[in-house]
Amino acid sequence: MLEELSIMDWVTIGGVLTSVGGVLGGLVALRNLFRDNKALFRELEILSKEHTDLSKGYANLSKEHDRLSKESTSLLIKKDTEYLSDQMKREEMARQELYKNSRRAKEILETMDMMKEVVLQNAQLNEEIATLKQQNQELLSNQEQEETGLLQAIKSFESRLASLESYEEVEEIKRILKRIGDQLSEYSN
Repeated sequence: MLEELSIMDWVTIGGVLTSVGGVLGGLVALRNLFRDNKALFRELEILSKEHTDLSKGYANLSKEHDRLSKESTSLLIKKDTEYLSDQMKREEMARQELYKNSRRAKEILETMDMMKEVVLQNAQLNEEIATLKQQNQELLSNQEQEETGLLQAIKSFESRLASLESYEEVEEIKRILKRIGDQLSEYSN
């Protein structure tokens, strides 16, 4: 029976077997893809759950941070308030002791209060001086730039006048411009 088959029959049988093998290979590949997709989907669900848990944890940490920040700020304010209160109490006690021990207590305390005011005003004045120094430096820088620009403009004007030498007043104008330029140079130096 095998001898009765022609080459064309063998080719057809080979083609059919190859097609069946291809279909079986495709089915195996599809099964593997389906299995891999299920595994990836499970992994995605796990990662999604972990992401949700991390988000909740971050939100909780953020709330805890805010609470601790408020508590820290509150404690700092409380400590500062206590410090100021203690300082005021000490000063009051020192004033009372001074009144007990000295007949000139009122005069001494007024002098001390005046000195405190002078120190505060001195600090304010020093701050104003620093600001004014900075503004002065900026103005000096601007003035130097303006003087340089003015000198350049005078020189440009002078060179334009040089091209007009046929006029009688050009020499006199040149001398005046030279004098102005010299005076500006002396002023800027």
